[in-house]
Amino acid sequence: MSDATEYKTLPDIPDELMSHYMKQEIMAIDTELHGLRLFRDEICLVQLCDDQSTVCLVKPESETPPPNLKKLLEASQVLKIFHFALTDVAFFKTSLKIDVAPFCCTKVMSKLIRTYTNSHGLKDLCAELLGINIEKQQQQTDWSRSDLSSKQLKYAASDVLYLVKIYQSLQEMLKRRNQLSTGGSLMDLNAKAQAVLPTLVELLINGYGDSDDGWETSLFDH
Repeated sequence: MSDATEYKTLPDIPDELMSHYMKQEIMAIDTELHGLRLFRDEICLVQLCDDQSTVCLVKPESETPPPNLKKLLEASQVLKIFHFALTDVAFFKTSLKIDVAPFCCTKVMSKLIRTYTNSHGLKDLCAELLGINIEKQQQQTDWSRSDLSSKQLKYAASDVLYLVKIYQSLQEMLKRRNQLSTGGSLMDLNAKAQAVLPTLVELLINGYGDSDDGWETSLFDH
């Protein structure tokens, strides 16, 4: 990402850009939040990016979902890519009443294929897979401010700018893995793991998260 790139926030995806986004097969999505408590905290900023590095930063002006943003996130033909999808998808549901689908989580993919490491953060993936170092200095900040700085906006954009390429790299790694001992492929196993996520989101937003501040559930514990 060039230091000369300047970003600004918008109340919704502009119609012309929306037409372009709706033609994409995959879109990278991220959010910035007040905090991590469901039903207390809200989405302050939504970052979007396609595979051509076309970034849009949407700052919702009320609890009413921006119409174009809602249409894109619920579009069945566009796969939405997140890094740690549980949080973002849950907050879209509780904060903006948007049911995101279909979606995929690159953190799940990373944990399935990168079993040689415990480092599955976005910064780690950017460094290893793309050779890009991204800064996280603006991570803990007041995203509800109306006058977000250029550094804050660049940080927010960086969370989606490389995510499509990361997804594609992880896809290739999954494809290269040898057949599992059970006879299936890791690609198939990833598809099954991703299919579980919508149910986990529903469990968490309905109060069945009883550890890690509500983000983990013991429902299936012995």
